[in-house]
Amino acid sequence: MLKKILIPLDGSALGELALVYMKEMAPAFDAEVHLVSVCERHDAEYRRMIQVYVEKIAEQTRNDFEKPGLPVAVKTVVLDGEPAGEIIGYAQQKKIDLIIIVSHGHSGIMPWTMGSTANKVVHNTRTPVLLVRASAAGSGKKPARLFGKILLPLDGSKIGEAALSYVNEIAQKLQGEVILLSVIESGQHVHTIGGRDYIRFTEQQVESMRSEANEYLAATSKKLSDKGIKVRSVMKDGNAAKGIIDFAKENDIRLIAMSSHGKSGMREWVFGSISNKVLQTGKVPILLVRSSE
Repeated sequence: MLKKILIPLDGSALGELALVYMKEMAPAFDAEVHLVSVCERHDAEYRRMIQVYVEKIAEQTRNDFEKPGLPVAVKTVVLDGEPAGEIIGYAQQKKIDLIIIVSHGHSGIMPWTMGSTANKVVHNTRTPVLLVRASAAGSGKKPARLFGKILLPLDGSKIGEAALSYVNEIAQKLQGEVILLSVIESGQHVHTIGGRDYIRFTEQQVESMRSEANEYLAATSKKLSDKGIKVRSVMKDGNAAKGIIDFAKENDIRLIAMSSHGKSGMREWVFGSISNKVLQTGKVPILLVRSSE
């Protein structure tokens, strides 16, 4: 599934944090690695410097793979234009399966910054994105078991399952535990003539949703456990985005995987707003997969 991985680089140490995750994933998936940087038109004088930098990172990466004897292909390219647009276009042209990018970072040798670029890429590409938090840099040491615990929030819809197949592959190849999370909200926002109102569910409706969610989680859990994946299910009450963020923080979650948009038939989660809140507020790396539906 993940046969081509793209790493955008801006010359900063924080931008290079994406390499840590790539080096964990590429050998496991036998993936081809594309190291990409962009030279904006008004900064053509930096182009040679950028090329040297990217080639240096590529050489270091190849050496890292050669030592344990891992046959991973590493390609480099310096594009010209607006960073986010060039990265998105390259990913589409080369049929990239995953972009790994850092959520923010201060530019090193390049004049563009990873923060605004990551935001544009996440919101405009159709390629799955693994967004690594710059705060994860910490002391600069590699975190133990990058994919040890994977949180997969689900709302019962097929659209909400967009990330499920990716979690399946990652958990199998990197020996991660999967936690399926369903959050039961007490009501929903609806558009009315007067604007936007919050309508509370009845107790009977909430109990029905709990029962439906329980059955759905059990069925999904069985599909994963049948493939040898360690999996457990959790159901919580409250606000969906807050529930996801709090659970991740309290349970040492290493990756949150979500559909980047989608509307539930079961509990009316709107995954666009939920994933965006988790994206903006959470501190855990997040894998966003856009639903094709």
